[in-house]
Amino acid sequence: MPKFYFQLFDRDGAGTTETAYDFESIEAAKAEARRVLAEMATEGLPAAPLNMMSVELFDESRRPLAEIRLILEEIAKQPR
Repeated sequence: MPKFYFQLFDRDGAGTTETAYDFESIEAAKAEARRVLAEMATEGLPAAPLNMMSVELFDESRRPLAEIRLILEEIAKQPR
């Protein structure tokens, strides 16, 4: 079974996990990255200046495979 690593980036900066996780496929690992990102958001939405948080997925050789991001964007509206 393939092993994957995650790197989390939130309000506190980047944190790399040293634990390898087994998943059936890259799609299963991506689904877990999305779940982890949603859990991170429940602890607080991203803040300025970056306004984003992410989970980056790496293979067992630590090559980057994908990054799942949550970006908080404020769009000013002009009053009519």
